[in-house]
Amino acid sequence: MAAFRTRLFVVAAVTVMSATCLETTFTHSAYLDSAHEKYYLQWMYDADIITFRVEVATLGYVGFGISPNGDMTGSDIVTGFVTDQGDTFFYDRYATARATPTIDASQDWTLEASGENGTHTFLQFSRNLVLCDDTDRTIKAGTTRVIWAYHEEDPRHDTELMYHGETRGARSLMLLSGPQLTGEMPEDVQSMEFLNDAYAVPYKRVTNYLYRGFKVPDVGGKKHVIAFEPVVQPGHEGLVHHIFLYACLEDLNPDLYDGVQHLRQSPDYPEDWRSCKVTIIAWDVGGAGIHYPEQVGLSVGAPGDPTFLLMETHYNNVQHKKGIKDSSGIRLLYTSQLREYDLGFMQLGMEVRRTQAIPPGCQSFVSVGTCYPDCLENAMEEESIDKINVVGVHFHAHLAARKMRMRHVRNGVELPWLGSDENFDFNFQQTVRLQREVEVLKGDYLILECTYNTEDRRETTYGGARTQDEMCLGHILHYPNMKLRRCKSNPHRAAYLAALGATGVTFSAAKNDFVVTRPPHMAGKTMKKLLHHFASWNEELRQKFQEVQITGNTSAICLKKDSSYEEYHQQKVTMREPPPVILRPYKETDVCKTPRTSKRKSARKRGSRRKTRKNHRKLNLSPWRHHSGARKTGW
Repeated sequence: MAAFRTRLFVVAAVTVMSATCLETTFTHSAYLDSAHEKYYLQWMYDADIITFRVEVATLGYVGFGISPNGDMTGSDIVTGFVTDQGDTFFYDRYATARATPTIDASQDWTLEASGENGTHTFLQFSRNLVLCDDTDRTIKAGTTRVIWAYHEEDPRHDTELMYHGETRGARSLMLLSGPQLTGEMPEDVQSMEFLNDAYAVPYKRVTNYLYRGFKVPDVGGKKHVIAFEPVVQPGHEGLVHHIFLYACLEDLNPDLYDGVQHLRQSPDYPEDWRSCKVTIIAWDVGGAGIHYPEQVGLSVGAPGDPTFLLMETHYNNVQHKKGIKDSSGIRLLYTSQLREYDLGFMQLGMEVRRTQAIPPGCQSFVSVGTCYPDCLENAMEEESIDKINVVGVHFHAHLAARKMRMRHVRNGVELPWLGSDENFDFNFQQTVRLQREVEVLKGDYLILECTYNTEDRRETTYGGARTQDEMCLGHILHYPNMKLRRCKSNPHRAAYLAALGATGVTFSAAKNDFVVTRPPHMAGKTMKKLLHHFASWNEELRQKFQEVQITGNTSAICLKKDSSYEEYHQQKVTMREPPPVILRPYKETDVCKTPRTSKRKSARKRGSRRKTRKNHRKLNLSPWRHHSGARKTGW
C-alpha cells in the first residue's frame, strides 16, 4: 500500500495510539473479495490475542466480522472510518438480524492504528481469542467464516451506517493455522509445475475427475520440496474443486505416460494407473499452498523417489458451462539445501467405498475411520523408529459434511485432537500447519470422525467420487517419513446387514459382496438391494446405522508404499474389531467457566475504559462526535 496519512486517533471506548509507532509482522494474509483487489486482510496471533489489519479500496467506512455461518445474523462485527480531518471512529458491534449492527456495551476490540491515503483506508485492531461475552464470538482452530463490507462514503453520524449495497461478502479462513511462511526462501529455490494443458472440461456431467500423467523432471540428485502452491487458472476458482498428486505402487514407465490424460470413467483409462494410490500433495478449493516447517522437506530425485506422478483434478461444473478450457495444476518449490528430515504424508479415515453409508434425514450422523495401532507399529518398526511427529493436518469431504475431527488415543485416554474443524466448508479445505508438533507413538490409535447433515436428502448417501456422494478423509504431514501411506477402516458390510435385520450372511463371489442367508425373505439380498427396496428409514434404523459406526466390526486397510503392487494385495482388507472404547475422552477447557479468567477479563475492560477517558481528556477531544443533520440509515 502507498503511505497512509496518520495522526493520534479518536476512538469510542478503545485505547488510542499512533500508527507510526507500530512495528507488526503479520504471518497470514488473504484477499476477501473475489476479485482479489479491494479488501486485503492480514493477521497474526499468539496464545491469547489476535491482531488484524485491513486495507480496503475506499475512503468510506469499513466493516469486518466473525460469523457463525457466513451470514450477518449472529456475527461479532467491528466498523470504522477515518474522517477528512484524520479522526477515526471505531466500534465493536453485534448483529441479531440483517440490519444495522448494534454497538456492543462492552467494547472488546482494540483499535491500534488507522489511516487513509487517496484511495484506501486501513484499520489495525486486536481482540482476545476468547471473550466470555454473549455478543462476542470465540475464535477457535478450524474454519472461521469472516464477513466484510465497505461503503464509499463516511457516515454522517459516527454511530450510524449507510447500507453497504453489494460491496460485502463472506469467506472461510483458517485464522489459527500455523504460519504461512517460514522465513526467507533459499537462494537456490527452483520450481517444477504439473499443469493441465487447455483441457476441454466436459459440460454434460457436473463431476469430472481428470487424470494426467507426468514424468518427474531430472533435478540432478536428491532435492527437498519445501512448499507447494496451487496454480488455478484465473476465473476457474469455482470450477476446480481439488487437485491431488499421486505416486504409484508400480514402477510405471514415465516416458510412456507423460502427458497422457483420461477421465476416471474412460474405457481407455490405463489399468496400471490404478496402482497410483500414494498421495503426496493435496490441495482443495479455497485453500492456499503450504510452506513446510524448516526441518522437513518432501524428497525428490533420490533413488526410490517417484519418477512418474499422476495428477487428479476434480472439476465441479455445476452450471454445465460449455467451451471451458483449463490449465490449472500444482507448483512445487524445491532446493538443494537438504533439511534434516524427509516429509511423510499419510491418509486416514475411510476408503471411498459404498461401505460408507449415511442415512437420509439426519441432523448429525458421524462416520468413523480408525487407524489401528498394529498398522502404525509395523510401519515404525520397519523404519527403526518409535514415533512420528505430526506437523500438519488436512481434511477432505463433500457437501453434507459439517464437522471433522482427528482423535488421538493412547492407552484408553484421549489426547488433544490432532485437528478439529467445527465449521467444515466444502468450498474451503485448507492444509493446516499445526501450531505445535504432536508425537504419535507405537500403540496409539488415530480416529477420524466426520459429521454430516442429510436433512435435505431422501436417499442414502454413499461414499463415492461424485460431489453428491461423500468422503471422510484426513491426511497427516509427519516426519520421519515411513512407507505407510494409508491407515484406514470402514464398517464391515456384514455389520450393516445385521442392522437391517439379517441373522446370517455370507460372501458371494458372483456378486463380489456380502449377501443375506437368513431370514428367508431377505436371502440373497445385498445391502444396496435391501436399502433400495425393503428399508424404510426411521429414527430406529438411523440409530442402528449410527451404532454400526461405533460398535460394529470394521474392514481395516493398511497400505504401504513398496516396490511391488503384489505386496499391497497381500496386505488385503482385514476384518477387525470395532474402534476402541475411549475410557477418558478429551474435553476442551472452557476458560469462560474459570473464575480466574472472568476476573482477568473484567479487570482488562475496566482498565481500558479508564485509560480511554484519560486519553480523551488529555487530548481534549470527545469520543462521540455528533454531526448536524445526521439521519438514521440501515446497515
